[in-house]
Amino acid sequence: MNEDKELYDELVKLRQHIKDTSTSERTPAVCTDEVLSEIANLVPVKLSDFESIPGVGKAFIENYGEQFLRVINRHERNTQGSGIRKVTINKSVSTTLKELEKKLVNINKRNHLLYMPKLQSKYAVDLFSGNYDARDILLGTGKKIEVANLKDEQKFKKITSLLRSTNRLLREKGQNNLFIAYPFVKGTLPGENFDVRCPLALFPVIEERSPISIKLSLDRSRDALYNTTLILAYQKTNGLNTPLPPEEIEDTSRETFLESIKTFYKNSDLEIQSEESENEMHAFTDYTAESFPKFSPGDLFLENSIVIGNFPICSSSIQKDFQKIAEDGNINTLLNDLLSTDDEASARNETPICESALHYINELNSSQEKVLNDLNTTDELVVEGPPGTGKSQTITSLISQAALGGKTVLMVSEKKTALDVVYSRLGELSKYALIIDDVNNKNLFYSQMQKIVNIPEVKTKAPTTDSSEEKFSIEIDTQISHLEKIAKTLYTKDDFGIEPYKLYLKCPRKDFSKTEQLQREKAFNETVNPLILSMDYDTLVKCQEIFSNEENVNRTNTFTQFDKTFPWLSKMNSTLTDFDTQHLESQWQNLVMKIEEHNKKNFFARLFESGKIKKEIREFAKPYFKETNKEIVNLLMKKPSDFTEGQKHYTEYVSLKPHYDSLSEKEKLFFASMQNSRHLCNNSLLEAAKEIVFFSLYKHLMDFEATHRDSLLQIENFPETIRTISNDIQKKTKLTREHLEQVLYGNLSMLTQSKRKNDILRAIDSKRKMSVNKFISKFDFELFKAIKIWLLTPEVVSEIIPLQIGVFDLLIFDEASQLYVEKGLPSILRAKKVVVAGDQKQLRPSSLGTGRITIDEDSLDEDEEISAALEEESLLDLAKYKYKDTLLNFHYRSRYEELIAFSNYAFYNGKLYVSPNITTPDTPPIEMHKMEKAVWENRQNKAEAEYIVSLLKNIFATRQNRETIGIITFNTNQRDLIDDLIDKECLQDEEFDKLIREETVRTKDGEDIGLFVKNIENVQGDERDIIIFSIGYAKNESGKFIQNFGWLNQSGGENRLNVAISRAKQKVHVVVSFDPSTLNVDNTKNPGPAILKKYLEYADAVSSKNTDKAKQILLSFTDNEEKSEKENAESEQLYMDSISNALKEEGIEFDRNVGIGGYTIDFAIKKDRKYVLGLECDSRLYKNAASPRDRDYHRQKYLENRGWKLHRIWASSWWKNPDAEIQKITDIFDAL
Repeated sequence: MNEDKELYDELVKLRQHIKDTSTSERTPAVCTDEVLSEIANLVPVKLSDFESIPGVGKAFIENYGEQFLRVINRHERNTQGSGIRKVTINKSVSTTLKELEKKLVNINKRNHLLYMPKLQSKYAVDLFSGNYDARDILLGTGKKIEVANLKDEQKFKKITSLLRSTNRLLREKGQNNLFIAYPFVKGTLPGENFDVRCPLALFPVIEERSPISIKLSLDRSRDALYNTTLILAYQKTNGLNTPLPPEEIEDTSRETFLESIKTFYKNSDLEIQSEESENEMHAFTDYTAESFPKFSPGDLFLENSIVIGNFPICSSSIQKDFQKIAEDGNINTLLNDLLSTDDEASARNETPICESALHYINELNSSQEKVLNDLNTTDELVVEGPPGTGKSQTITSLISQAALGGKTVLMVSEKKTALDVVYSRLGELSKYALIIDDVNNKNLFYSQMQKIVNIPEVKTKAPTTDSSEEKFSIEIDTQISHLEKIAKTLYTKDDFGIEPYKLYLKCPRKDFSKTEQLQREKAFNETVNPLILSMDYDTLVKCQEIFSNEENVNRTNTFTQFDKTFPWLSKMNSTLTDFDTQHLESQWQNLVMKIEEHNKKNFFARLFESGKIKKEIREFAKPYFKETNKEIVNLLMKKPSDFTEGQKHYTEYVSLKPHYDSLSEKEKLFFASMQNSRHLCNNSLLEAAKEIVFFSLYKHLMDFEATHRDSLLQIENFPETIRTISNDIQKKTKLTREHLEQVLYGNLSMLTQSKRKNDILRAIDSKRKMSVNKFISKFDFELFKAIKIWLLTPEVVSEIIPLQIGVFDLLIFDEASQLYVEKGLPSILRAKKVVVAGDQKQLRPSSLGTGRITIDEDSLDEDEEISAALEEESLLDLAKYKYKDTLLNFHYRSRYEELIAFSNYAFYNGKLYVSPNITTPDTPPIEMHKMEKAVWENRQNKAEAEYIVSLLKNIFATRQNRETIGIITFNTNQRDLIDDLIDKECLQDEEFDKLIREETVRTKDGEDIGLFVKNIENVQGDERDIIIFSIGYAKNESGKFIQNFGWLNQSGGENRLNVAISRAKQKVHVVVSFDPSTLNVDNTKNPGPAILKKYLEYADAVSSKNTDKAKQILLSFTDNEEKSEKENAESEQLYMDSISNALKEEGIEFDRNVGIGGYTIDFAIKKDRKYVLGLECDSRLYKNAASPRDRDYHRQKYLENRGWKLHRIWASSWWKNPDAEIQKITDIFDAL
């Protein structure tokens, strides 16, 4: 039993309190200790939950249930995270919620469930016919009926177009909105002048379409439904707020159906009259706004019309949630943080990754690990996932980590593809998950439930001390610490002020086995001042920079020579003029004669007259020297010739002195050593400066090696360290997956061992199954305890999940850039933690066909601050402003870097890590197909469409591995034309028809991988091996090229292009009808057209194998110029060149700096036209600020998974023995 001990103790106190305060003669038993333990373990949140707990009876629930719930709820509030805490809705948040609800309200004439004055073939088609009665499909036993064929080509085309539209929606969002609507009502709602003309009942149908006919039959896996939107409209327009009746239709007998329909609506105050024969069908009458009949309020009349159409039926469920939220007046902190007008969330400190805190069932890269780590320290997180960066895998890992901890996880996305992909990524564990994208698809729901309750027993494996997740986590952290030690020792600045690895790049290797080298080193030891060795690196480099200038060296040398030869020059006044110096020379000549005569006299004469001559010298010196002390007088008296010679250099000395004085004492010391060592350097002071630096660096390198022998030994063990980490991660991954399955299976006991087990199984196996909503509502307590992984759409969440704070421990949104803010809020209320995943550089939400209302800022108070929730378009936009965010940056989708490089540079500033190509394909990854005589007519390009059908047939015939295919157009007209031409070709080619049918419905592990033809608006989340673009634009019939770019020229239009060009895994075909260089995009309002032009130019460059031009286009998007060899430091370049030369000497073929993405290979070794080995130099790798975990393990693992075999060259190893390093490389190369 895993009950909460604190809660259990509180429940014990409550039981005792009940006993102590009982007024009955007999002390009530209340419940046993075992029951209290079960309650503490299961934590019921409403009275009906007690019904599932063994040992709890009706009397307990009636007498004590409310008291126990109060204690439980109080305990939960006090102990849970911030996400579950209730916050009273303040005025600002209340206003925001009301405005957001208005955006949901579709109670208007744009809603086809309320107003259909006439039929628009893209939404609905009339089924009235003299050849059949379409009601036979719906009522009674129901039967399959052919409703269209090529004899009535117009009707066939209309229904075909409608079916394509509903099928696209089904593939994209999982919503099956294909219904036959019958009967209709027209009139005006009671109490309000609101005209209606809409279906009263909706019957789900299945289509069976061939190139020549269309048949329909009743879809018995889904319920027939009343149009409760009509009732909701009546309530909204009349200010009513009563629960809506169940929408499922029970009575579909032909005889009583219409009466039961009228009775249903009458019970909701909508009385529908019959003004025509109820058995007589008629065609759907089209009205204009002017011709629509006038009715009095409350006049509603039955129409016996029947149509097939696209009817979205879940549109009101989210709105109902908004109403309940407003009534309750409370929200959780997650929602409050998102909606409040407070400033954005403050930045949080990064938490180092600890392996034991990570739990994953798939190996992760460093950015994915960061997501898992961040969520351990916050309740609110945004994950930005550019195309192909493993977002689904990250979500899978978030789900796994939470579920492993006993948490209940909800993933939400409007895109069916996103749900399917994550479901597929769960692998075998997906059988423990519930995926619901269509609440009316009972067959899918109950088939999943059937599998869940019949999952075979998973036997628990007790972990051993040698084989446990924690053991491997400790080992991984230990190995990572070895990498950190290398990084800290070699690649972090030390006390000398330089990263020690750079010493290996800057120091020439010295061979002391040679006597000459040894003697030279000893000589340097004697001539170089020891104080130089105490200088830090920056000082040493500055000295070298100063004295690498020949003019500086000469000036300094001249001055020091003057100072050494004529030391008294420094004592002379520095302000003497030319006149002064001439006067000095004249006076000195006279005085010199007296001094010389004096010096010739005998000792006694000199002794007697010295006072007099010294006085004269002192008088002479006073104007020219700073002071005339004894030392100056004696100098002039004893060596007059020296002064005579020295004073000639006075002017030059004075001019050089400022330069010398500007030098620091260390720089003067350095120069003195240069002078002392010049005889060892070909008598060159310039060479001496370099050699002194080398000498100092070498000394520091030797000290470093002596001090850090252990760390340097770690380098030798580096390959083994990486292998150990990899093996441990694989073993931990396997154990975690096994452990997670044990946990998930153990949770199922809440279903299989529930007190209501038989009721649950009976409901699952029943032939007449209750609705999904009703089943979950009835057994929610068991379901949320037993099933820990839920994958739903926002509408399904609001339709079937109780609106309670904290139902789910973790909520994850995917494709949040396409989700309107208001659609995500009800799901957030149900959660304790939230992750919002998406990409701001991809598609924005689309209001097409939804009738979404935008905010009227004029309606708000003048001084009222507008919440960001009302200004931001998507949930991702808002969450990124409010929550902490992190970026996924390893690209996996594209086999060839050319396929993602443009997106990387044009939209992500080159921040994505992309693996260089390991092979060169036979044909370019992007191929350009240019149409010469194409015409743009009715927003279609028939030449391109026909070519694409031909290209598709060719791909079918030549592909090697059944590659998947997607066709993307730039508008719906071109999409429909291609669809039509494919259908036409199917009529003429049976084999092609068979292939199209097979390809369209292809799936893999539940994921849709089928052929698609889509407009650019609808491809987000899709990926295919081969993508074909129909650009479409061409000259019109008059020969003019009209640059009307439509959506591309709108704000954010470039995002659509980004989505489209990043879908391919192996190949892109671009079909275009103009020369990209002819596009004039200088005056376009938004960047979309200019980016399209560059992409087409890039595609053309790749197609023609002009790599230089392709690279030039990519680099035009970023300010950061790509590093070239010229820009590398001289010492590093010498290091790289020495490797290059050694490889050439061995006859090894290679390319340098391979790759245009975030990762490049320093030396890519070739064999048989294929790269077989990548050499990476540590000096380049350690320049960035990546962690050792990222740089040393994840980078290498990523590249290896993309096909590269890597070998690292360490500067220290190359410095010590380049021959041995080259031998290692040749040994690896020969073995390949």
